[in-house]
Amino acid sequence: MVNEENKNKCARETCGCPAAKDSKYCGEECEDAAKVRMMEIGCTCHHPESG
Repeated sequence: MVNEENKNKCARETCGCPAAKDSKYCGEECEDAAKVRMMEIGCTCHHPESG
Protein backbone atom coordinates (compact mmCIF):
# COMPACT_ATOMS: atom_id res chain seq x y z
CA MET A 1 0.00 0.00 0.00
CA VAL A 2 1.35 3.47 -0.94
CA ASN A 3 1.12 6.03 1.82
CA GLU A 4 0.16 9.64 1.08
CA GLU A 5 3.70 10.98 1.72
CA ASN A 6 5.32 8.72 -0.90
CA LYS A 7 2.48 9.30 -3.35
CA ASN A 8 3.29 13.04 -3.51
CA LYS A 9 7.10 12.64 -3.47
CA CYS A 10 9.23 13.60 -6.46
CA ALA A 11 9.66 10.60 -8.78
CA ARG A 12 13.45 11.09 -8.96
CA GLU A 13 14.80 8.28 -6.79
CA THR A 14 17.40 10.38 -4.98
CA CYS A 15 15.07 13.31 -4.25
CA GLY A 16 12.92 13.70 -1.16
CA CYS A 17 11.02 16.83 -2.24
CA PRO A 18 7.28 16.96 -2.73
CA ALA A 19 6.25 16.78 -6.37
CA ALA A 20 5.01 19.96 -8.03
CA LYS A 21 1.31 20.28 -8.72
CA ASP A 22 0.32 18.28 -11.83
CA SER A 23 3.79 16.69 -12.08
CA LYS A 24 5.64 13.59 -10.90
CA TYR A 25 8.73 15.71 -10.18
CA CYS A 26 9.53 18.68 -7.92
CA GLY A 27 11.03 20.65 -10.78
CA GLU A 28 12.64 20.67 -14.20
CA GLU A 29 16.08 19.60 -12.94
CA CYS A 30 14.74 16.37 -11.44
CA GLU A 31 12.56 15.65 -14.46
CA ASP A 32 15.52 16.08 -16.83
CA ALA A 33 17.79 13.93 -14.65
CA ALA A 34 15.21 11.16 -14.54
CA LYS A 35 14.86 11.21 -18.34
CA VAL A 36 18.57 10.51 -18.89
CA ARG A 37 18.68 7.94 -16.07
CA MET A 38 21.91 9.35 -14.69
CA MET A 39 23.65 7.33 -11.95
CA GLU A 40 23.50 9.45 -8.83
CA ILE A 41 24.53 9.38 -5.22
CA GLY A 42 22.29 12.29 -4.25
CA CYS A 43 19.86 14.83 -5.59
CA THR A 44 21.13 18.23 -6.76
CA CYS A 45 17.84 20.12 -7.09
CA HIS A 46 18.85 22.34 -4.13
CA HIS A 47 15.41 22.42 -2.53
CA PRO A 48 15.62 22.31 1.29
CA GLU A 49 13.57 19.07 1.32
CA SER A 50 15.78 17.14 -1.11
CA GLY A 51 17.37 13.94 0.11
